[in-house]
Amino acid sequence: MVGVREMAHMNLGTARRALGTWMIPVLVALLEGLTHFGRMYSDSGGYVSMVKLLRGTAGVEEAQVIHWHGILRPVVPTLALPLSYLMSYRDAIATVNLGFLLLGTLFVYLLTRRLLNNRGAFVSAVCFASAFPNLFIGTAVLTDGPGYALEIITLYFLLFVLGEKKDFRNALFAGVLIGIGGLTKETNLIVIPVFLFLRLLLHRDRLNMSSALLAATIGIAIPLAWSQFVGFGYLAFYGQGLAFQTPGYNGLLLNPKLFALSAAYAFGLCLPFAFIGFFNVDDERFKTFCEILLSVGILLAMWPTAPEYRFTFLAFPAVLPLAASGMDKASEVLARRPWLNRLSQRSWLVLFLLATVALTNVASFRLYFRTPL
Repeated sequence: MVGVREMAHMNLGTARRALGTWMIPVLVALLEGLTHFGRMYSDSGGYVSMVKLLRGTAGVEEAQVIHWHGILRPVVPTLALPLSYLMSYRDAIATVNLGFLLLGTLFVYLLTRRLLNNRGAFVSAVCFASAFPNLFIGTAVLTDGPGYALEIITLYFLLFVLGEKKDFRNALFAGVLIGIGGLTKETNLIVIPVFLFLRLLLHRDRLNMSSALLAATIGIAIPLAWSQFVGFGYLAFYGQGLAFQTPGYNGLLLNPKLFALSAAYAFGLCLPFAFIGFFNVDDERFKTFCEILLSVGILLAMWPTAPEYRFTFLAFPAVLPLAASGMDKASEVLARRPWLNRLSQRSWLVLFLLATVALTNVASFRLYFRTPL
């Protein structure tokens, strides 16, 4: 009987540890993705046409998608192709994006666990899964959600794989990963190479020049080769951005107030906690987060159109771990205060996390709610 009881306790402890790691955030991402599934935007029809073009079912007008800037993002339509034989084109693309949402949530957890701890990883991963941009466009018929996932996956690889094993194979794989990220969403072609350059410049002991150059060269060459193949260049795409709505540059440098508003939409309650976390993390983590923020900041400053929450959210690999650190610190302080110490630090942390998730879900529910059924 003692042996059975001990075994039961061991199984219960194992289950608690498992549910307290990456499983709950990924489950939250699954529920969020399924309840905000397949939203259609003005560009969504173009991605549907790309799947049809790959299947050979596109009409004459749909085939004109070859001249559209979305042709530079073939990864999601290609992955949706086999699924399109089982479900609608719309749902096929949304299903691919749901898979990327789960993958992105997992890697947010993995990256934050390496930078902070298990508790911070859990908080930041749940915040990612329930972030307003992911609820609103993460599983929509777009490529922003997969772009976020490839961003965090590539950053994890550069920090904790290529940064620790500086060999030819990992450099080659990093280059392919950067290239795929660029073909998923072109924003990765700026954020990731800039981050790689900063790591090389500031951490020569962790990243050698040959590995970094090989990864960057392959990563940039793959999207450029694709753009040559389809006959639509990135400079032409940037020119379209300059001509969009109001001609000329209308980015962050001219619209700082609009940028601040986009940050509030992108991160919600995570933003004030991230400011707390900014002063709470140690020097080594602080430098890594600053490198990520600077990489994204350069992209946002260069981007020609007015600031939008979906672009500002590209800073999530730094902001969400900082928010997790800030929530943890605020919970610790409140748990020591008179009257407020009736709740433990963990209870305060759970309350902060629930409030963050509730706020984004209420906001997105009023705007959009759809399941695949």
